[in-house]
Amino acid sequence: MTENNYTAFAKYYDDLMSDADYQQIAQKINDIVNEYYPEAEFLVDMACGTGSLSEELTKLGFNVLGFDISEEMLSIAENKKINSGLGMRYIFGDMTAWSLGESKADVIVCMMDSLNHLDSFDEIKETFVNAYDNLTKGGLFVFDMNTPYKHKNILADNAFVFEKESVYCVWQNEYSSEDNRVDIFLDFFEKSNDNTYKRYHEEFSEISFESFAIKEFARGTGFEYLESFDDFSDNKAYEKSERILYVFRK
Repeated sequence: MTENNYTAFAKYYDDLMSDADYQQIAQKINDIVNEYYPEAEFLVDMACGTGSLSEELTKLGFNVLGFDISEEMLSIAENKKINSGLGMRYIFGDMTAWSLGESKADVIVCMMDSLNHLDSFDEIKETFVNAYDNLTKGGLFVFDMNTPYKHKNILADNAFVFEKESVYCVWQNEYSSEDNRVDIFLDFFEKSNDNTYKRYHEEFSEISFESFAIKEFARGTGFEYLESFDDFSDNKAYEKSERILYVFRK
C-alpha cells in the first residue's frame, strides 16, 4: 500500500467526522454478528483511524484489536483510550499485509470507506485475502465502500467547505470516469492566537467498484456472500446507494 500518514487529516479527522454516528454503526455491526455468528468475541477493527468505532464496539462487549497505517491516527486513538479507560488494543498495521499469527479473529470490520483509500483493485484483493486468512471458520468480514454512483454524482468534481470551531477546511475533488477514481485535495486553515492562520495541505484518492465486482472477487477468495445494506440502515443496497455495507462469511 502506498504510504499516506494522513498527518494533517488525522489532526482534524474527529472534527470533520463529528456527524458520524459511531454508536449506530457499532450497533449495526452487533446486530449482524448476533444474526450470523452470535458466539463471536474477538473483533479486529481494520483501518481503525482514531478509534471512535473501536470504543463503541468495546462497549458492546467485543474484545477489540484495532490497527491502522497512520501513526498519527493511532496516537490520537491511544490518547482517547487513556481517557475512556476502555480495554481495546491498538497496533500499527497495513491492511494489505498483516497477520494475527496463530490467532484468528471472529469478526473483521473495515468501516468509513477505508477500502476505497487503497490504490488499486489488486490491493483490495490482497486485503480480502488477508481478511480471509485471519478469520476463524465461520467468521465474518463486514465492511463498507463508497460506490461508483457516489463518486460520479456526489463527490464528482465538486468542492465542499467545512467550518468547524477548530479548523476551516476546503475540500476539492477531481473525478476520473476511466476508473471511478476521485482525487481529493484538502486545505486546512487553523486560526492562531494572533488571529493569523496556519495552512496545512493533504491529498489522497478514493477508488470505487461496482457491487457485482466486489461480490465476485470475495467469492473467489473463498467468502460466502450474505447480504448488503444501503449505508448503515436496515434497507437493502440498491442502484443509487452512495455507500454499501457488505457482509461476508468465511
